[in-house]
Amino acid sequence: MMSPLPILLLLGIWMIASVQGYVLYGSSSVYKGRRYFIRIEHEPFNLAKMNGRCKQYGGYLVQIDDWNELKFLKGIVAGAGGNGPFFTGITDEESEGRFYTYNDKKPAKYLKWRWFQPDNWYNEDCVNIDIGIFSVGLNDMACGKSGRYICEVPV
Repeated sequence: MMSPLPILLLLGIWMIASVQGYVLYGSSSVYKGRRYFIRIEHEPFNLAKMNGRCKQYGGYLVQIDDWNELKFLKGIVAGAGGNGPFFTGITDEESEGRFYTYNDKKPAKYLKWRWFQPDNWYNEDCVNIDIGIFSVGLNDMACGKSGRYICEVPV
């Protein structure tokens, strides 16, 4: 049986819909041919497991390509309540300080770090979006920490 998320994507739902624990933002949240959805519940983050879940819906953990996409994601995160952290598909788990996208193993295209980041405090290999009142940036964080994550789905 087909998952309800692809059906909603195909129908071009215009409102926010909740699908199996995710918040899906409809066609108003398309950026460069991609749609995003966010896990509602906090849970311990695992790159392979969460990327696998995103793949079930035709996507992958979010890969940030540029400043405009990061700003776009800030709006989505704020719309979902802003209660993070919001994990991405960016990691340096294979080689400290060399950040790449987990899904395709390519070097991360865009890294706008928060002040004093990345710091690898206690072996932090996963990257999350950290939003402030006036700013947004990336932070490295331990992969097993509890949080939410963002899936990116090409449309």
